[in-house]
Amino acid sequence: MTIYRETWNRLTNSERMDLALEVRRSLPVPFAFSGIRTFQYQDQENSLAVFNYDNSEFVLIPGDTVRLGYEWERPFPLTSEQAELWEIALEEFETPMSFDDYLEEIMTPPRDVSLDAFLLETKIKRLVDQKLKGAAVDESAPFPHHARARAQLASQGFRLPTSDEWEYACGAGVRTLYRWGEDAPMDWSPSEDRGWLQSRPNAFGLTIANNPWQWEAIHEPGFRRGGDGGGMSCGGGMPYMLEWLLLATAYIDKEDFDRPVLGDDVRRALTVEL
Repeated sequence: MTIYRETWNRLTNSERMDLALEVRRSLPVPFAFSGIRTFQYQDQENSLAVFNYDNSEFVLIPGDTVRLGYEWERPFPLTSEQAELWEIALEEFETPMSFDDYLEEIMTPPRDVSLDAFLLETKIKRLVDQKLKGAAVDESAPFPHHARARAQLASQGFRLPTSDEWEYACGAGVRTLYRWGEDAPMDWSPSEDRGWLQSRPNAFGLTIANNPWQWEAIHEPGFRRGGDGGGMSCGGGMPYMLEWLLLATAYIDKEDFDRPVLGDDVRRALTVEL
């Protein structure tokens, strides 16, 4: 049995605490229950169960049936400033492309998904390489680095979040381009911590998609979420508009090679079943 958001939202805080304690007893990892905490971001407010393990906080994200991916009016209604910045970007790309085609390339497609409840780490953590006990990872299989990281997390009782889980957790169900709305500053880089909306914990209490230099491994090999590792920023010629797009809820970085995950940033997840 899973815990659904609609049911969770109807409970009193006392009932939520009882359910959270039941969850803790069912987990394969010895978490400590910290309590019910309310997170507010823009117009959304959520009271969620918070757990601690290994000096890290985790939130219980209830399951839900949600719409993911980014849908927009076509052609995308660029402002005059955005249109000028896009022309600058095209000169750097050296490839003719419409803004709509670009969004289709970097965003996940619209889709309806059903997700079970899961625990998710509120901040990313560096995954340190450790010797695995038991069966070795098949180094000849596709994406062996990714498989090794998944095996290491599994040995600790954890897993990587799926792409759908990550996206739902990032936007908390909001359907706008960014978790805060449709717009972002055009005159400074999101890699700067100015205390603006991208730097603040979201409606689920997660520090997520706040810096394009950071990216997160997910369950699906060959993909990263939350940024591009600095690829868009390091050249220095691209408009800040494109850096901000890397923080869009539906942005996904696609790779066709096996990038090492051990030593990279991950966000540990755990399925919740009662």
